[in-house]
Amino acid sequence: MRHFLLAVSVILPGPVLGESFDEAWRLGGFSLPESAWYEASIDKIIVSNIGVFGPDGGMDGRLSLVSTDGTVENAGWVTGLMDPKGMSSHDGMLYVADAIGMHVVSIADGSLVSTVALEGATFPNDVAVSADGSVYVTDFLAGGLYRYRDGTAEVFLPAGSLPLPNGILAVDGTLWIGSFGDGMQADFSVAEPGGLWLVDIESKAVTPVDGAQGLGSVDGMVVVGDRVIFDDNPTGTMFIHDAAGTRQLASVGPGAADLGVMGDMVIVPNLGTGEIVVYRYSAD
Repeated sequence: MRHFLLAVSVILPGPVLGESFDEAWRLGGFSLPESAWYEASIDKIIVSNIGVFGPDGGMDGRLSLVSTDGTVENAGWVTGLMDPKGMSSHDGMLYVADAIGMHVVSIADGSLVSTVALEGATFPNDVAVSADGSVYVTDFLAGGLYRYRDGTAEVFLPAGSLPLPNGILAVDGTLWIGSFGDGMQADFSVAEPGGLWLVDIESKAVTPVDGAQGLGSVDGMVVVGDRVIFDDNPTGTMFIHDAAGTRQLASVGPGAADLGVMGDMVIVPNLGTGEIVVYRYSAD
């Protein structure tokens, strides 16, 4: 069933007293950086570079390794990808969504272990791994989800189940989905702004998050403590959702994409500037 959002103007409060989101460092020179993933097992940041978007770019996409203090260590750690986007890891393997499907990469040496076909997918976008090692992939344009486990990929939610699902998190038996909105236009603008949705893994029930609808085109989401921090890609507005509700946190500039997190640091790739920018979040 297709879900449609209401066109409403949402006015949210700003940061709570003492809350801050301050730049720590930035690093440029990337080629359409879409996603940043902090890999704790090697203490590195992995950045997906789309390169030239679409078929004209061929297999020019790559993954770069960056130190946690902002130095490029290997600009072409993994090469030969087509528009690589979201990433997640489990048990020594990095899972990367791209236009072909999903790649499995050995974190130990950056070698390509396998490529998983997602039959029928139109735009594989972001990846999350649940506690049991199941890998979930958003199918952005079709509005569905895929699941990969025990060596097999399958449709988890059929096309039309979600409005332009972009970012995804797996938290305690629930998938958090960042919706880009509804009514995609040729220039990637949307007729209706998106927000946050929840998918119960066991029942597959889909629920909108109260107070987090009609906010913008959500791209990236991360968990910091007991809070979800997420962005609006076109404007760069950063939002925060917790027990107190949803509020604006900061503005980091247009083009903010799929976020990464390392402790209290949020990594923001920017498609427009070709940078990754790291911000420190503090609740007090």
